[in-house]
Amino acid sequence: MKTYSPRKFRPLSWLSMLLRGIAYVLRHWLVILIAVLVISPVGPHLLVWYTYKDYGAYKDMNDCVYLGGRGLVKRYDGDTCPVVVIIDRRIEP
Repeated sequence: MKTYSPRKFRPLSWLSMLLRGIAYVLRHWLVILIAVLVISPVGPHLLVWYTYKDYGAYKDMNDCVYLGGRGLVKRYDGDTCPVVVIIDRRIEP
């Protein structure tokens, strides 16, 4: 027969575990952010180069090529090519 041993009553043990978990995530936020940007199909992309036709004082942008977490993306956004744009890679033009 097992002898009786009293259990310690710790009502806030779940709170301490939650706070430790949050501290762990905050300590490694940069690695988690990079992983999310690589895995996610939606993310920021940076303009690498573009082509345009010159009509005197007016430039008509033809193609914009962006670099993001999943590689190069060629987009046609009309008349402008923003420097940074959020692109959803699940929707192909």
